[in-house]
Amino acid sequence: MQTCFFQLRQITKIKPFLSFTDLQKVIYAFIYSRLDYCNALYSAVSRRNIHRLQLIQNAAARLLTHSRRRDCIISILAALHWLRVTFRNDLKILLLIFKALQVRHLSTYVIF
Repeated sequence: MQTCFFQLRQITKIKPFLSFTDLQKVIYAFIYSRLDYCNALYSAVSRRNIHRLQLIQNAAARLLTHSRRRDCIISILAALHWLRVTFRNDLKILLLIFKALQVRHLSTYVIF
């Protein structure tokens, strides 16, 4: 968790030199790669740890949109088309299950 906040502080130093789309790509590459690591394990994680992950995502969204801490984060995430951490983890797990079922379903039609 601390490395994500460290990465965000490093990104703020190069922020003036990047366009919005480039800044969005950099944030997505560093932060979301760390948030998406082992998503399936997050289904059994405590609320406290999920909240810590949500704080990282909130800080990244605020950095990207130049918003203040007291601004409504739900509208900021909606404007960026980002899901909250809990919904994102559920989506990743459900997508993984769907793909596994599709492969199993398709393998019944394949003749060896």
